[in-house]
This record gives sequence, C-alpha cells and structure tokens, in this order.
Amino acid sequence: MKEQLKEAIMQTIASWDEPDIYVVSLYVYDHDDDPCRPTVTVGYNTESYMNEQLEYASDEEEARWNYAFWLQNDDFIFGMDDTADTVRQWIINSNFAYCQACDTTPVEFESEITEAFVEMLVDIVRELHESGFIQETFGREIPVLIHELEYYYEIAEQNIRANGIELVDDFARFCGYYD
Repeated sequence: MKEQLKEAIMQTIASWDEPDIYVVSLYVYDHDDDPCRPTVTVGYNTESYMNEQLEYASDEEEARWNYAFWLQNDDFIFGMDDTADTVRQWIINSNFAYCQACDTTPVEFESEITEAFVEMLVDIVRELHESGFIQETFGREIPVLIHELEYYYEIAEQNIRANGIELVDDFARFCGYYD
C-alpha cells in the first residue's frame, strides 16, 4: 500500500500548477470516525489565498498554518472509493487481527491503526524530500504537513520527523511545540 499511496500523492502534487503553493496538506482522519477506515486527503495552500484570509484570521500565523483558513481542495482522497479496499487489505496484512471484520474495534486499539497510517505518511514525506521530488516540483523545498483538524505537540513532532525542523519550525511553533 505504501508505494501505491506514495505514487498517488506524487501524481496529485504533479498535477498542480499554481505558482505560489507554500504547503502541501496530508489531512488524516478516520472516515465516519471508524479507526478501521483511516483516510488521507491531499491538498495545498497558496500564498495568495493565505493573504486573502488575513482579514478573517487573528494573525498571519493563523492564516498561514491553520487548516481552517486554507483552500479546501481535496484533490485526492486515499482510503475512500476505489482505495478503500487497499486500506482494508493493509489493515488485515498488518496483523491488526481485531479489525479484520472492521465492524468493531476494541477501545484499547483505536489509535493503533491511525498511528501506523501516520508513520507510513511520515516515511513517504521523508522519501519525497530525499528523492528531490518536492524540490523539482516546486523549485524549492516546501513542507508537506501531515495533520488533523487540531494541532498539538505530536502533530508538530511527526512533521519535524517527516520534513526536518528547517521546513516546519514556524508550523511547530504554531502547534505549541516549544511551549
């Protein structure tokens, strides 16, 4: 699944032509709040859209880093439709045996699948940077943020591991990483 997901993310990113993209979004959530249905939505934000949002945000930092103020461009969703079975098979093959039926998940395991899914995304983002794909596509390095709707210490930490501190220092600060 990892290679299929990585290729889908790369194809989606390669299809964009806006010149002022400053961040790629990998928004992670459980479809229908079901931990057996992890999903990632691939999108981006631009400097021009961020500037339009300044009047609605409390400050530039919020407009820049808060997903609520970003373009809500769900260009590709992995884990839905034709990729839902791929995710289900990954869950089964990853020995999340309690979830094979994917009907109910014991409370003690609810975060395990999401954590494994996020770790796969951390590896993919790292590979996108190391391979030069991000640099070649955008003409410079930009952060590829793996996030939820809420930001907190762990969100900052996973993005530091994925992108390197140099690319996500301001985002990490916004998440409260240095507090």
